[in-house]
Amino acid sequence: MKLIAPFLFAALSTVASSTIKYKLTPEPDRKTVLVEITVEKAGEKPVFQLPTWCPGFYFLIKYEDKVSDFAATAADGSKLSFEKGKSEWTVKNPGKGAVTVKYRVKGDDAGLGFFGTNVRDDKAFVNGPSAFMYVAGRKEEKTELQVSLPKGWDIATGSESKDGVYTASGYDELADHPIQMGAFERRQFKVEGIPFEAIWVATNNTFNPDLDAETEILRKVSIPAIKLFGSAPFKHYTYIFHLAIGNFGGGLEHRASTVIAIPNSRQLGLDDLAAHEYFHAWNVKQIRPANLGPFDYMNITRTANLWFSEGVTDYYAKMTTYRSGCQEKAWLFRELSGQVQEIQGARGRLGITLADVSRRAWENGGFGVNGVSYYTKGLLVGWIFDAVIRSETKGKKSLDDVMRLLYKKYALPKPGFAEDGLMLAISEVAGKDLSALYQRMVNSTQELPYDLLNWIGLNVDANGNVGELGRPTDEQRARLAEWLSR
Repeated sequence: MKLIAPFLFAALSTVASSTIKYKLTPEPDRKTVLVEITVEKAGEKPVFQLPTWCPGFYFLIKYEDKVSDFAATAADGSKLSFEKGKSEWTVKNPGKGAVTVKYRVKGDDAGLGFFGTNVRDDKAFVNGPSAFMYVAGRKEEKTELQVSLPKGWDIATGSESKDGVYTASGYDELADHPIQMGAFERRQFKVEGIPFEAIWVATNNTFNPDLDAETEILRKVSIPAIKLFGSAPFKHYTYIFHLAIGNFGGGLEHRASTVIAIPNSRQLGLDDLAAHEYFHAWNVKQIRPANLGPFDYMNITRTANLWFSEGVTDYYAKMTTYRSGCQEKAWLFRELSGQVQEIQGARGRLGITLADVSRRAWENGGFGVNGVSYYTKGLLVGWIFDAVIRSETKGKKSLDDVMRLLYKKYALPKPGFAEDGLMLAISEVAGKDLSALYQRMVNSTQELPYDLLNWIGLNVDANGNVGELGRPTDEQRARLAEWLSR
């Protein structure tokens, strides 16, 4: 440990207590948004950086190419010069006082927006990392955001606001609240007293699905996760649905919201997709590898544990959809069968470990290596661990208890887990050292031990079909009933 001189500590404390102020203005006529950032005590050469990737999507994105009209001024309004680097702007501020920067971001992200910014005549969408710069070395300072809307426009976001000002504990939180503005449909409900809203956005403001019926599905699938954890890490939650497909169809998780892009169909079939993104509010936004929050937005960040962040989330998407009553046992078995068949049919399943597939997410945009996906194999590994824990504890514990333990130990603002943190937590809950099984399933290329599912009365046949075990013992029958309980 290195001590800091008192005068330096005092100076740092003064800086750390300041608030960085943002202002966002959609410009429909230009198809841009105007961003303004004011930083007090900015120093001689403040560096404004724009992320090169978006948490949740492990792929480098050239957000800087969408920035134009960058300008900087001092507190007295005088213009300040700057130097442009790779995704960063260094302002020359000889007075060392407050600096305000302004710039525009082009709103041409495909569809209705997803990873970036989209601006249309009557609506706009902003994904934080695509539009909001931060000051290097000052990401942990509190932020305030004001949004100046065109007349008649509405706004929806998972961020907390007071008197029209959206506050955040730091840049990570600011950037993790996407903002939907303009024309959309809003539906609201509560789960365990917590407000939820479903925001429905369509290109021409015409909606083919029954929004009330789809919102009721959302209400149901939102219940099991809160029951599992016993609490929620958000004060309110926002589902944002873009009923249009751009370059990407699917969902992206955020701290207190999700954005899901799907076709504007009569039947959306959104239950387990919504459940997946929603479960991320706990698993990956709170329970996370140590290097996935706080974030390094300028560099590739690798972890061997994405299989847990995504694959186990997918397992719980299936389980919570079933537990919600939106789907029945036959559906659950079909879904799990499909996962087994996908992995068993993957040409590279015996050539790469699950940990290595996780580490190589950046080379493939999260879509796997040689047919092996950390989503799919991670789901299966989580399922097998669930079965083993239930068996070892005679039904007293399950993977649910692992999730609760991890949430208690690693939820923000605590640091995330180390690379061996999952193995230790699983063994702790099981009451037995499961490191050998962990090594086999995560760090080797051996076949997955589907026979361990027999312990909870399940069987996987030679074709990858999941069903109940024939002639189960009383204990297997009891474990199966517990696993299928709602």
